[in-house]
Amino acid sequence: MTDEKQAMRKDVKRADEQARQAWRGWVIPAVGSMAFFSSMLINGIRNYKTYGFPTHVFNKTDWILLSLPIIVVAVALSDTGVPTMED
Repeated sequence: MTDEKQAMRKDVKRADEQARQAWRGWVIPAVGSMAFFSSMLINGIRNYKTYGFPTHVFNKTDWILLSLPIIVVAVALSDTGVPTMED
């Protein structure tokens, strides 16, 4: 094998490892976030089964607090260029 081919293979391996590390930087926090989200979802389902939907007990500040995750996700998606409902 020529030196040029070996150098190309090393470059490809280096690029692959860089891509792997970049994706791991995304996967590791995603796992923690999914664990948190799953716990939150399970607790929400339990609350719904026990108390029903909170329309009769929530006040305005509770609704604002509930809407914040939706706003954060929309802003994050708009920053990444992912099409939103506005597009």
